[in-house]
Amino acid sequence: MSRLWRYLRTGSLYPIARMIVTAQSELRRVRTLGQKPNVHFEEPYDGRRMMLLALYQKGVLRPDAIRLLRAAQAEGLYVLAVNTLKLRDPQALKGLVDCYIERPNFGRDFGSYKTGFLHVFRKGWHETCPRLLMINDSIFFSEERMPKFLNDMTTSEIEVLGSTENYEIEYHLGSFCIAMAQSVLKKPLFQKYWRKYRLTDVRPSVIKRGEMKLSKTLKRCVSAPNQFHSLYSSARFLRRLNEEPELVNFVIKNSRTSNLTGWERFSAKNVITFMSGRFIAPLNVSAASQEAEVRINASLPELNEEQFIQDIDSLKGYVGRHLQDKGDIDQILLDDSIISVMSEVFMSGSQIHQNAATLLYLGLPIIKLDGMYRGMFNIYDMQRITHLLKAEEAAELERLLMERPYGGVTLVGWKRAAFMVGLI
Repeated sequence: MSRLWRYLRTGSLYPIARMIVTAQSELRRVRTLGQKPNVHFEEPYDGRRMMLLALYQKGVLRPDAIRLLRAAQAEGLYVLAVNTLKLRDPQALKGLVDCYIERPNFGRDFGSYKTGFLHVFRKGWHETCPRLLMINDSIFFSEERMPKFLNDMTTSEIEVLGSTENYEIEYHLGSFCIAMAQSVLKKPLFQKYWRKYRLTDVRPSVIKRGEMKLSKTLKRCVSAPNQFHSLYSSARFLRRLNEEPELVNFVIKNSRTSNLTGWERFSAKNVITFMSGRFIAPLNVSAASQEAEVRINASLPELNEEQFIQDIDSLKGYVGRHLQDKGDIDQILLDDSIISVMSEVFMSGSQIHQNAATLLYLGLPIIKLDGMYRGMFNIYDMQRITHLLKAEEAAELERLLMERPYGGVTLVGWKRAAFMVGLI
């Protein structure tokens, strides 16, 4: 009843929440009318690969953002940083950033992207830039894996390469990190998208005409469908599962466990469910009707009998224990079933949220900072991620994640209603 009441209350507050969020966005639009971006410094552009970094940081940069900038400089990238807030000493970024711009606080990350791309187009840099990586600071940056990642993203021959995919609503690339070739930068369609993009602070609108429409535009700009791709794609994950048994063991231990979202989660029971009706069936047609009698006659220890699943061997043992017929089990069939379930779970929703620990294990050096706020992570999930980081980075990430607890619990009134329907 309590859950039903919360659902009804959220629904009743939605119109008010939508009105307030829209009004706040329009108020910020009015307040920033006439304000122009401020270019604090700019080094001459010399035709290098470029990184466009959208920042939302006040006073000083986060340590992980500084690590990213150092890695970008080591990779030889020209760094164009656009900050929605203000730093105490912008000049201190010289040596890490080549061009630093601060802009009015309106439009979220796509507002900073637009400022950056319009600067690139106005300067004519897109005519000589061989490849540009757009990235924002809604993600935490891990130092150890960053050099290879930046090199992979900025030297690839793929015309549009995202870091991860997203299957929510419709297939698209996560806009927090996408690399694109010069051929895309020079497309009139791509330039028109940014010139026409209308800023807003309303989250669903940013997702729809920002992230979603950007992917559609990029698809139209590439020369062939296979030139729109993700570095850590589901297809790559499936290949790795088939090649590396140890990855299967890692996924069993480190899959996301938070139950605050409706996305699929990997479990031993999921494997049984997948195989039931395909490869697991009653020994006779009356078995189902006999099940109740068997359960009633079973002893208490048998009813409570469970198994600790920690690797592929114990998972296979769990499946075997559910069979009365202990004949030979086709191990290839069983392996394929387990890998199939893992891959389907991997593809549920936003990859970077759904598979944070797994992607970090595979080499992706970025973690979404709204993981706990959106209910994608719980404390266990956070621990599985931080165990893979150096102690200093783990402490930083824990603080950043836990400063933004699940909004469905901490927010109240219209803000909670707005959060539950994705308005904020």
